[in-house]
Parts: sequence; C-alpha cells; structure tokens
Amino acid sequence: MAKARTIGIDLGTTNSVVSTIDADGRPRIITSKQGDTVVPSMVAFKADSESPIVGIPAQRQAVTRPEDTFFAVKRLIGRRFDDPEVQALAKTLPYRVVAAPNGDAWVESLGVQFSPQEISALVLAELRAIAEVHFDGPVDDAIITVPAYFDNQQRQATKDAAEIAGLRVRRLLNEPTAAALGYGAHRGANRRFAVCDLGGGTFDVSIVNVEDGVFEVISTHGDAFLGGDDFDRAVIDALLAEIYEKYAVDLLEDAQALQRLKEAARDLKHQLSATSDTSVNLPYLAQLPGGTGLDYVGTVTRAELESWSEPILARLEPPCREAVARCGLQPKDIDAVILVGGMTRMPAVQARIQRIFGREPLKVVNPDEIVSVGAATQCAILEGSITDLVLLDVTSRALGMDVGSGQYQQVIPRNATIPTREHKIVATELDGQTELAIDVYEGESADVRENRHLGRFVCSGLPSAPAGEVLLLVEFTVNVDGILHVSASELGTGNKPELRLTATAGLTRREVRRLSESLAADR
Repeated sequence: MAKARTIGIDLGTTNSVVSTIDADGRPRIITSKQGDTVVPSMVAFKADSESPIVGIPAQRQAVTRPEDTFFAVKRLIGRRFDDPEVQALAKTLPYRVVAAPNGDAWVESLGVQFSPQEISALVLAELRAIAEVHFDGPVDDAIITVPAYFDNQQRQATKDAAEIAGLRVRRLLNEPTAAALGYGAHRGANRRFAVCDLGGGTFDVSIVNVEDGVFEVISTHGDAFLGGDDFDRAVIDALLAEIYEKYAVDLLEDAQALQRLKEAARDLKHQLSATSDTSVNLPYLAQLPGGTGLDYVGTVTRAELESWSEPILARLEPPCREAVARCGLQPKDIDAVILVGGMTRMPAVQARIQRIFGREPLKVVNPDEIVSVGAATQCAILEGSITDLVLLDVTSRALGMDVGSGQYQQVIPRNATIPTREHKIVATELDGQTELAIDVYEGESADVRENRHLGRFVCSGLPSAPAGEVLLLVEFTVNVDGILHVSASELGTGNKPELRLTATAGLTRREVRRLSESLAADR
C-alpha cells in the first residue's frame, strides 16, 4: 500500500485539476479512469437519488435539470447574500441562490439548502478519490489554490470545504503565484514577471520578482467577478436579443433554453479562438406561441464576439495598471508577461494584455492546468525535494479595525509580505468599561462603511478603571494562507482578556465537523 501523499489542487470556477510531483521530480496531472485531466466544477442532484453526482455526469444533467445543477459556486463561496455582486449573479443563474440564517449566500435544490462550501467539498472529494486511485492509497493533505484577490472569508470558506472533503490544507496558494511556479519562472535568469490569470470566474494579476532563488510576489490585484462566465453571458445576451427580434420570444425565464445557450456560448467562444467565424445550431430551443418549435441556426464571427465582449475586455486594464503601480513600477519595467487561465486563449484577451504591458505575452501550452502544476510544485517545496527556492507571497487587501469611534485604523497594508504580524494600541473610552468591541474590516477607505466587515471581536473581563487607563495591544496576524487571526492583551500586565467572536459569516466549527462526518460516511 502506497503511503499518504500531498496533492496540488486547482479548485476552479469552471473546471478543477489535481496534480502531483513524480519521483523523478516532474509534475503530473492526475487523470481520471476515463483519462480526463479536468473535472467540471459541477454538482447535480436528482429527486430519485440520495447521492449527488459530480463532474462530467453533472455537466450532462445541466441541460435537462438546470435548476438542480450547481456550477460557478466559487463565485458565491464566502460571500453574503445581500452583496450587490451576488444579487446580480443570482439573476443569471438557473438555480436558486438563497439567504442562509447567518446571511451567507447558499444554494437550493429540491427544497434542500446547501452552503457553497458543501458543494465545493463534493468537487474536492471527487479529486481526492481520483488521486487515491492513482496512488493506490490514502490522500489526506493538499495544497489548494485560490484567487489572489480572495478575501479572508473566502479563504477560510475554501479551507472549510477541504476539511469537509477530508483534506488537510497544508497551504492555500494564490493562483497567479502557483501559475508562475508551474510555468517555471523560478528557473533561469533573474526576471520580473507579471502573471495574468483569467479563469472562469476571477481575474488576478501578480507582479513577481525572481532573483537568486528568491521567488517574491511584490504586488497583487484583481477582480473577483471577472472571468469566462462573463464572456459567456455577453454571448447569451446577444443571442437572446437576436431571438427576440426575430421571433418575438423572450427566453430569459426559460432555464433549459438558457442552459443550452450557455453551452453554445462556451463552444463558440472556444472555436472563435482558432477561427474567424462559427455556426450555431440549436434545434427546438424553445416553443413558439403557435406551438411550433423554435430552431435557432446562425453564424457568429470573431468580430461580433469581440464587440459583445468589449465592456468585459476593458475591465482587464485597471487591475493590471494597479498591480504595477502598487509596487512603484511602470509596465515597461516588466520583463515578461505570463498568461494563464482558459480565457487567455481568446485572441482579444491576448491583444488587450499586450497593449497594456507593451510586450507580447508568453502563452502557456496548458493554461487550464498550469495552476494545479504550480500547487504540486509547492508540495515539492514543502516536502523538501525542491530546496533551492524561497517563496514569498503577499496580502491581497488591507486589514484594519474600528473600536467604536467610527474611525477606521489600518493595521496591515495591502501587499504586505506574509506571514506578517502588526498591532495597534487602543484604550477604553468610558469610566468602568469592562468590555471593548473591535470591528475588523478589509479595505483601505477612511470611511469605515466603504470597507468590508469581517467580524466583531469582544474583549471582556477588562479591569474597571477610569476612561483611557486600560490599554489593549491588539495584534493582527496573517498566516501563510492569507487568513487573519486576531488577539489582544493588556499593556502593562500582559493579561489576555477573553476574546470572543460575536458577528461573522461562514460555517461554524461544529457545522464543518458534522458535514465532514456525513461525507465520510457516504464514501
């Protein structure tokens, strides 16, 4: 029996990939029994089955039962239901997005509600099972990649999904960093790279310095709601408008027709990366008012696709410019640009990135798989088989707090090298005050209301004293996974008051354990 192994996982919005490093040091994409290198990040439920179906079988059900087939849940994980971006996304999905009791965005099928962590855990469990067949033995540990612009709650939710799937996360690794590792940017001459990762749901840009065995991310930026799904939606909207103009039929509420249009959009998008035009043939897409079937047949050109996508393409520029500016550089200071993520196959995306940086980008042969390869490379670094490399990553967002004054205090700046620890000293504001609330935020705005609230910590058991006499040292620690931990101690005495989290999002530890035990029992 083979020993337990650590695997590298790219948990993608559209597809997921699992990799390892072979004994000879070469990375390997672990394939399924059917020889597939990617697993669609889709989970489906059936009324006559207790067990959900995952991957390609779920993808097949998407057309016939779109309301019970979940995809792109990565865009929901760790997000609040009332988030404007979540609300906008929910209107385009065939399945229901609902508010959980704690205010998180969950999904619903057949009258049962699921957290995005549960759905993601099913995909991770499928990847784990594929790896265990490959190794003929247990797989307990994983490096899992996340978008560089994932916030604290999204990162913790991803770790929770892994725990539910029975995986211990040895490291959360930012996707652009993983892509650069997978590409081999750490080998060869010292250079400065820009890594542009445009996948199914997110766009990340990281600026990476490679010098004398030190692989240092010096800046990162991104757009958490920009990816291939948005390009698909642009195509769907254009086709819907054309169908309405020709047939006076509005298909916006027809879930099955929308799913067929989504598959057609994905296919023609892929085809138009290699050709100048392609045909679309969708027999009996819907039923006309007279009862006859609507057979849609048309031709889409690359120029039309690029015209429909122009507003999305324009959104690539701000994160690139900001990532470069944040480290005091200009685009001309970048030695090479690496493109990863399936959407970077689109010629218009390549042209836009080239225009931004003023140089032709390097194209990765397998942009869908390179992030997973980088995660496996990180496994090799942690296990000591790669010893000549030091990896330094950064925080994607600033972190700060408010202790009731309405004044936001930034504690850890964006792009701080992790792990890192910073502190602030705060004082009681009332005579006899024995509790102090600390509201923690992500963001850089001086107006605390414009930053994202992560949670409220309450320090209790403080000594009763006149206002201002009790001083607390509040420490923020961001670990190598980019996840924040908060602690507090009294200055002078060193006593640590009770610190309890009273307002937050995500699953509780008890819920994670329950879901983990349930999934393990089903394996």
